[in-house]
Amino acid sequence: MREINTVGMQSAAVRAVAFAGVAWWLAACGAGPQAGEEPDPVREVAERAMARTDRTMTCWRGATPVFDGQVSAEEYSDAAEFAWGPDWIEAMQLEIGSREDLDFRGWVKHDGRHLYIAFDVTDDLLYGIHTDRWVPDRAPEAHVLGERTTGWPWFGDMIEVLIYGRLLDLGEPVSDVTGDGRGIQIIYNLTKSLEGGIGVPGMLPHGPNRSVENWENNKRWIVDDIIESRTAIFADERRYTVEIRILLDGGIEIGAGEYWSPEQADTPIGFNLAVGDVDSPDKSPDGLLHHETWWAGKTTSRPGGGRVKFWGVLRLTSRERPQRRAAGNRILVGQANRVQSGSLRP
Repeated sequence: MREINTVGMQSAAVRAVAFAGVAWWLAACGAGPQAGEEPDPVREVAERAMARTDRTMTCWRGATPVFDGQVSAEEYSDAAEFAWGPDWIEAMQLEIGSREDLDFRGWVKHDGRHLYIAFDVTDDLLYGIHTDRWVPDRAPEAHVLGERTTGWPWFGDMIEVLIYGRLLDLGEPVSDVTGDGRGIQIIYNLTKSLEGGIGVPGMLPHGPNRSVENWENNKRWIVDDIIESRTAIFADERRYTVEIRILLDGGIEIGAGEYWSPEQADTPIGFNLAVGDVDSPDKSPDGLLHHETWWAGKTTSRPGGGRVKFWGVLRLTSRERPQRRAAGNRILVGQANRVQSGSLRP
């Protein structure tokens, strides 16, 4: 029997309560909980870990998509859907001014083997495609790849994925993650990657100056295909689509050495996403990104000093997304709680 981490109300007991009461998280279609519906012990642990219980999604089991970067409405109709809106939290100086400036929608699901995150992003200027590959004066080494202490992997049009699989197991705030199944923060970049180099979209370890453990684990995830990505670029449409997939077994650790599978109970994990945008130098007045917008927020100050990460909650379930019947008994799949944000192009 594995040793139980007792931080945060003793993990096994807390997770048992979470599993028994998990219906409060998106009982039907992935909406956030209503006040007073969630089990108090779960809320206490989540809030202590800086997880926002008003930012929740359900990761339904769905069909395996064609993993080619092409994102279609049909292959993700069985997934939870999200989209940019005013409730996303901007970390840079300039707010998103219009949907032409930056707009996106995305989907999350699993097929029993991989967790899939898909994006359809519209951007008026694709960095390194519609613009020069300029770098800030303060960071001439921004495009150095494969070194832990230098380079800005997040500089460019990018997506940041954060997963805290042991949210309820540990139940405490996180200032940094280990870079593996316990807690991952990793970068997708549209125009550079660890394995492909400059000009090739793909995954990058987060950095610079993360811990050696974080850096090495991020690299292992990429090289060993625990995490993979595929991209389709539509330069004339000023748009790109991305599919990211993560192995469940070996990737999503919900307890010490214990990975989530569809045979297990519904499990809430920490989850967050950010979409970054770089245009021209005049649109980056601080020499950083033009936009960096977060689903659940980025970080906050910790009492006594330092900063800790915000999280939303992703509920892993073995169930498929419910079908909703409309007039005439016609079945609509995956339409509930859809957020309209521009047109989805098949």
